[in-house]
Amino acid sequence: MSDLGTRFPSHKTNVEQPASERLAEGRAAAASEQVVDLTQCRTIGEVLRSHADVRPDRPAIVASQFAVLSFRELQDQIDAARARLRQAGFGRDARIAVAIANSPEAALAIVAVASSAVAVPLDPKLTAAEVERCLLALRPSAVLALRGSDSAARHVAEQHGFHLIEAIVAQHGKFGLQLAAPRIGAALPLDDPDPEAPAFILHTSGTTAEPNLVPFSHRNLLAVTQRLQAWFNLTPHDRCLNVSPVYYSHALTTTVFPPLLTGGGVAFPANASNVDVSEWLGALEPTWYSAGPTLHLSVLEKAQLRPDARTMHSLRFISSAGAPLAGDVHERMQTVLGVPVLEHYGSSETAQISTNLPPPGRSKPGTCGIPAPDVVVRIVGEDGCPLPSGERGEILVRSPSVMSGYLNAPELNRTAFVDGWFRTGDIGSLDTDGFLSLHGRQKELINRGGEKIAPIEIDQALMSHPDVAQAAAYAVPHPRLGEDVAAAVVLRPGSKVTPEELREFLGKQLATHKNPRRITIVDQLPKGITGKVQRKRLSESSAEQSDSALSEVRLHADLLQLWKKFLKTDNVSVDDDFFEKGGDSLLAMELHLEIQRLTGQTLSESVLFEAATVRELAKRLSR
Repeated sequence: MSDLGTRFPSHKTNVEQPASERLAEGRAAAASEQVVDLTQCRTIGEVLRSHADVRPDRPAIVASQFAVLSFRELQDQIDAARARLRQAGFGRDARIAVAIANSPEAALAIVAVASSAVAVPLDPKLTAAEVERCLLALRPSAVLALRGSDSAARHVAEQHGFHLIEAIVAQHGKFGLQLAAPRIGAALPLDDPDPEAPAFILHTSGTTAEPNLVPFSHRNLLAVTQRLQAWFNLTPHDRCLNVSPVYYSHALTTTVFPPLLTGGGVAFPANASNVDVSEWLGALEPTWYSAGPTLHLSVLEKAQLRPDARTMHSLRFISSAGAPLAGDVHERMQTVLGVPVLEHYGSSETAQISTNLPPPGRSKPGTCGIPAPDVVVRIVGEDGCPLPSGERGEILVRSPSVMSGYLNAPELNRTAFVDGWFRTGDIGSLDTDGFLSLHGRQKELINRGGEKIAPIEIDQALMSHPDVAQAAAYAVPHPRLGEDVAAAVVLRPGSKVTPEELREFLGKQLATHKNPRRITIVDQLPKGITGKVQRKRLSESSAEQSDSALSEVRLHADLLQLWKKFLKTDNVSVDDDFFEKGGDSLLAMELHLEIQRLTGQTLSESVLFEAATVRELAKRLSR
């Protein structure tokens, strides 16, 4: 391990002692410590004050580039920020947009503001136009930015006359922020926020140009924290490695606030986009982390190069979210690192509602686990009626962690909530054992001539090929079917598999109508800041490249596969006559039906006799 570990005293007592033994000793000591009862606290500020009283010297935030921030020091930062805001006239309902790029400072600012007012995290990667839309929709009381920074948020705030609060970063390796706020009114009392008021407001992408505004209250946040505490047995001796952007739900509701509210710590690596196993899992000494499949794969690739991968870390478990984790990656991670990998499910509006549990709890690979005791999940059909076990439908949720409703969107709320149930827009199923499985987003389903196809099913089939590292299926326009299936794949290094070979591979796993008409090999998939694949961008890019899904080149590959299937031979080319290669009138009738299903066209019964080769038929179909 690097010497960085010597700065974090919560775990390390003897560098020669195995990490697992140090962890066990720490958890045993934690069992004898005074416990902060989350059910007796009403706001996140109350909880953090309680931890500062009970365990003032325990590390709260650790970061590779800064000195450790203890719970006492964290509370001092919160108290100073609240005092400065109140003296300047910003009350407990003030919305403060936090526009800080670096994760540790941004997290500290969000925690301090959320404990005192309402934090509105802003993604530093947003363009000026996007920032403008967010700020005009939210109308914040002020924008908080680092002094001397040159950001889109600062420029937009100045342009529209929003108050600007400047944060001054502590010097000489210390970790802290000092706020300089303009006076906007009389000084106000140092009171806590209302438990039902938002601790922070998230903006998520909607179906229009305007963002959906998700308020997450103190009560919501405490409910999900108690849930994670029960699921994972979190104690003050746990530390979460945060590698998620702190401007989004996953970080705030999983890897930043819950670790702090349970009395543990949060660790920030120097660079969350560059996996350094020695730093991430070694020097920072986390006991768990949560991320999406892409990052898990990067960790796995680095960890499996180390012979000491199982002993160099203090992890108890790993949590996975955002998208299904490929089965082979799941198994290899557990083998290489020697800890359970637990998939869970949630959203910005609900936070985490189900998970697989660490041993001896219940777990079923390939699922999102069992919903928490305080969560009720219902799977409904298009008519809104509950579906039986195993049937796929929309996931509806009731839970204390569900937001109260989108801000400034009465029409959206009328469709998002039905009789007290929140409509997630996700397609899922519950098996007879109560395990929840996810099958994609309702709006991502591909409607191919009335047949609904879940892209995630095609993703998983593609990723079962040994040469495919990542895959994403998506919809492309079709002149007769409405939509058709396409896919983009990222190959493993050194692989030379072709799209045609991948389609042939899929032909043995998927029904014909699910097999992508086109597979494109790309260097990387378009992803959002949270790591989720953006299928919409793939669809838009495809539409820009071509207005028709029935080009001769694509049809050659499609029809050739059918020729091989019906003639039961691979020895056939695009110029071989179907009948000369052994086809007869009965096979021609079956092939005729399959071609109509493939293309969505109504064809004359004589088409195969008039165009008996793949090349000739492709020309006719393209016309």
